[in-house]
Amino acid sequence: LIPFERVFGREIGKLFKKLHEENGVVFRLSRTLKAFEGKEKDEAIALENGGKIETDLVVLGVGVEPSTEFIKGLKLLPDGSVMVNQYFQAAKDVYAAGDIVTIKDWRTGEDVRIEHWRAAQQQGRIAAHNMAGKETSNNSVPFFWTSQLGLNLRYVGNAKDWQEIVIHGEIMVKDFIAFYIKYDQVYAAAGCNRDQEMAAIEELMRLNKMPSASKLKYDSVNFIELLKK
Repeated sequence: LIPFERVFGREIGKLFKKLHEENGVVFRLSRTLKAFEGKEKDEAIALENGGKIETDLVVLGVGVEPSTEFIKGLKLLPDGSVMVNQYFQAAKDVYAAGDIVTIKDWRTGEDVRIEHWRAAQQQGRIAAHNMAGKETSNNSVPFFWTSQLGLNLRYVGNAKDWQEIVIHGEIMVKDFIAFYIKYDQVYAAAGCNRDQEMAAIEELMRLNKMPSASKLKYDSVNFIELLKK
């Protein structure tokens, strides 16, 4: 296993892993937790393979699920989310936005649910326009970033999976853009030390003017100049 591989791919995951290991983090991947040990606090973690990790503090990340139990009269999806249309309408006179909603990505046609405050801001604005009678279709592009030990990574778009990743630059020197490709279309991009280009890519995605994957593979692309056209 490689950290962040499912979201960013194996090579970027290796970069994060190397960065954390250089700063004293020890990974115990592919290990199963068996039990917590200690009388008044957690003093150790017992693993299924017989290993043990002494602890001062234990932090668990177990995932999240939408808090939608209070909703009555709407059919919820299996993950507990609310399906909305391109106007963030769930039913007549009912609108929803944020991480409780699933919506079809207007660029890819895939069902997506984004758990990030930036998406909630974008979606809430569009929902408010529609609630006020100003018909506004969703054309937002998800965006998030992560800053870890001095490495800042920007991510735009949404790619639950991909067929290939096209790299511009060098991942291990922390200067790159990775394009997540499916059906010759750029579903998402992750960039390090390329902030201006990433901002341009976000806007090109919103305008539906991103170059094809074939062009990204074989031609040099100036995204900032392309945005001016």
